[in-house]
Amino acid sequence: MKCNQMVEIGNVRRATRRLHSLMNRVVSESVGIGLFYGLPGLGKTRWGLTMASLLKQKYIRLLENMTVKDFLRELLWKLKYSRKRRDSIQGTQNELYYEILDYLHEHPNTLIFVDECDYGFSKPRIMATIRDLADQSVATFALIGMENAKKSLQKMNAHYFDRCNSFCEFTPVSQQDVVLLASDVCDVELDKPLLECIWKKSSGTMRLLEKHFERLEAYAKEHKLSKLTLEGVSKLMEATL
Repeated sequence: MKCNQMVEIGNVRRATRRLHSLMNRVVSESVGIGLFYGLPGLGKTRWGLTMASLLKQKYIRLLENMTVKDFLRELLWKLKYSRKRRDSIQGTQNELYYEILDYLHEHPNTLIFVDECDYGFSKPRIMATIRDLADQSVATFALIGMENAKKSLQKMNAHYFDRCNSFCEFTPVSQQDVVLLASDVCDVELDKPLLECIWKKSSGTMRLLEKHFERLEAYAKEHKLSKLTLEGVSKLMEATL
């Protein structure tokens, strides 16, 4: 199973289009903040990590106990000092902020993915810092959050919400997407009734889909099979979640 492959399913296509649109905005008219959100297990983090790698850009994850200074230090480390130890980055909060801002002015095409942005909703100063960096530069910030992220951002502060120029909701994977996923990532052929069964059992969640694929591939390998049918693995499927 090709676990690290990002397949062009509906969520990936929509999010990537929105991201490119955000990056290619008229910078004199729009601030570069976008929000990508949805239920757990739909592939948001994998999409963010993969896009950051493909575009040679930056990915950062907010933590529950992170302060503004922690955030700035982590971001500066990702931008400039990733070959050094994190704790070697010193300076006051203002010094860290302006060093980041100088970097963003020197690298105007910088894209920063901020995952787990929901932690920032309970810490307005972190969100305000992201807003200020976006306001004072032409860098692009792609915020990644849970299903209530859009409502939480709007409730938190309408001023922050208005700064978002792109929204993209990740939705449960469609039955057509499951067929595409199986074709691209599975090393064993699965018949259509089996794929439909997997889709229903997973409720369109990527994490559960992958668990089903892995279990079926292990079964096929054990029994030296190149194709599986629903009829042939009905007992196995009944035993799955």
